[in-house]
Amino acid sequence: MVSDFEDAIPTDWLAPGETATVEVAGLPVTIANMGEDGFAAYQSMCPHQATPLGGLPLQRNRLIRCPEHGSMFDVRTGQCVLASQDGWSGPLTTYEVRVVDSVVQVRLP
Repeated sequence: MVSDFEDAIPTDWLAPGETATVEVAGLPVTIANMGEDGFAAYQSMCPHQATPLGGLPLQRNRLIRCPEHGSMFDVRTGQCVLASQDGWSGPLTTYEVRVVDSVVQVRLP
């Protein structure tokens, strides 16, 4: 069963290129402002070794780099676009987003 969308943050809370982890329906979710490309939402910890990803700046308005082992992910799709230093290249879980009345909303599984 797919859940309904949940309010996450106001659209003016993050400047383009910024990310932040917020609680959405009891789950930590990282929100990214991709500027003209809108917003993305994804798991708050790197799936490789659980390094926090919130608060890190986006690169090229859509990529997030894990500071611990260097994995880089496309926040729109979750695809690992650069493997970690030890060769790990699994995906990042992403969530569907929309904006309603200047609020970023997230749909969790």
